[in-house]
Amino acid sequence: MIKIAICDDSIEFNEILSYKIKNALSKLIDIEYTVTSFTDLDTFKEYYDNNRVDIAFLDVMVNDRNAIDWSISNLKNSYTQSVFMTSYPQCAYNLSETNCCYFIIKQKMNDESITNALRKALKNTTQKKNNMTIVKSGSKNIAVNFNELIYIETFNNNLVLHITNEEPITIYSTLKEYEKTLPPNFLRCHKCFMVNMNHIVSFEQYKFKVNSGDEIPIPPKKYSKMVDIYKDYIENI
Repeated sequence: MIKIAICDDSIEFNEILSYKIKNALSKLIDIEYTVTSFTDLDTFKEYYDNNRVDIAFLDVMVNDRNAIDWSISNLKNSYTQSVFMTSYPQCAYNLSETNCCYFIIKQKMNDESITNALRKALKNTTQKKNNMTIVKSGSKNIAVNFNELIYIETFNNNLVLHITNEEPITIYSTLKEYEKTLPPNFLRCHKCFMVNMNHIVSFEQYKFKVNSGDEIPIPPKKYSKMVDIYKDYIENI
């Protein structure tokens, strides 16, 4: 799922832009998404600190605060793609210091510029360290960020993907086949489980514990080897 945020102090503008983003996405790509709007930077920051934001549409001036200056200090996640919008280009003097992927003059904003901004942001998002893929769950096509994929388990001849701050996703595949698509930080520690080593917070006899609180089993005969692989990964990343 792609998560998009809008921050502009005009409720009417937010509603129009939200509609145009949804319309553009429906024509651009078959993907699940959310669009959430905010009218002040503090509320947006509270949301940002507790949720993943893939693309942020930010007005340069929000309630007389310069969102570009604000973003340099507050949007520290380089993964988030920022699209800045303004009626006052002279206020965008620090643009080069942000993670800006697109800049729109509001007087010239149209469906084409919004589509181009989304296309550029989506391209940057999906190519960021090749960390995203599309999976098919039932009739839906869902974008999955490998960085946020905590672990995978087999269940009733399907795979269940456990993702940070998301509901689990069930897909039709075998673990052996899906393993081929995963980056090297995923460890097959059990015949029914693969774990993202970046999410392991501790280990003890015959299990890894991940930051979601779940425990991933390790067969006794494989325990020493799995722990050695994990230690080597942590010491060498």
